[in-house]
Amino acid sequence: MILMIIGGIIGLALVFGVIYYNTSPQMGAGNGGYDGSPNYKDGKFQNFLPTPMISNENYSFIGGIYEYLFKNDDGRFPSEPLKTVKLNSSKEGITWLGHSTVLLKLKEITIITDPVLNPNRLPPLYMGPKPFPYTNSYSFEDLPKIDAVLISHDHMDHLDLGTVKKLKNSTFYVPLGTKPHLLKWGIKEENIKEMDWYDEAEHKGTKLVLTPARHFGSRGIFNRDTTFWGSWVIKNGNRSIYFGGDSGYFDEFKKIGEKFGPFDIVMLDSGQYDNDWKYLHLLPDEVIQATIDLKAEHVLPIHICKYVLARHSWHAPLDAVTAEGKKKNVSVITPQIGQTFSLDKDLPEDRWWRLPQDLKNK
Repeated sequence: MILMIIGGIIGLALVFGVIYYNTSPQMGAGNGGYDGSPNYKDGKFQNFLPTPMISNENYSFIGGIYEYLFKNDDGRFPSEPLKTVKLNSSKEGITWLGHSTVLLKLKEITIITDPVLNPNRLPPLYMGPKPFPYTNSYSFEDLPKIDAVLISHDHMDHLDLGTVKKLKNSTFYVPLGTKPHLLKWGIKEENIKEMDWYDEAEHKGTKLVLTPARHFGSRGIFNRDTTFWGSWVIKNGNRSIYFGGDSGYFDEFKKIGEKFGPFDIVMLDSGQYDNDWKYLHLLPDEVIQATIDLKAEHVLPIHICKYVLARHSWHAPLDAVTAEGKKKNVSVITPQIGQTFSLDKDLPEDRWWRLPQDLKNK
């Protein structure tokens, strides 16, 4: 009976998915060919290494859906609102706003990465994961004037229609294939810079480089790899910053470190991991190894503390990455969400997430 119920839910989800895919503006736009790119072959963008969605041949899709939908008794969602800091938009520095949204107020330029400031559930049809409750939430109105928006890929938790529209006067730097989405949503073509891996751009004296990641792109269920993905190198004055987007572990981290490092700080995908899909997101020990590969002084864990997208507890990534960092003598920076910090001053390492009632389910 349980399997029949799950099968029915999956069937309904597929029906609604097809309807949504064909009707919702959130889906963006179709993409043309990119045969000029060495990373585009046979109608799809390619990773350097084979990157299957599921790495465990014994993985049960039905079982995984059942566990995701009906087993949330393991601390995956916080038991109370996360204590966050009210945003001070005039303060210079680095501010993590939850998940992969980072505000960089640097010398002469203000940048935001993968901005998702939507208080609703993720698409499709507002049936996706709901954001965690924060004591201080963030909206477009809280932000300073944004000069540049860096997008790592077009997944719903990294590229949001509502947020994009409100940032229409900013310049968007995006991987190949993402531009048609933005054009459909009303962003002017002159405000969109579409880039391939290792393409470089300059904005207000800051160098921006789209570098590789090991992941995939798609706005829907039927068009995987028709949009590209990547990470970002940001060179501002004497500062070198790396924003990793979403990525599994691969040797290219070493090449990026050799070519553009050392980095003052790297922001790495540290959550939504699982051994069943280990090629798509970094496991905690891989976060620390990637930090070493990138020749970075500090790592800021991101892709956490906003949505339930995996089976670990909401605080497990922070517990595990900080423990691995201590073991390998790597500096793990753990600001509260909304807290602005400067690389020139004492860096935040408070264990703010350690709520006693959640640690029971560690």
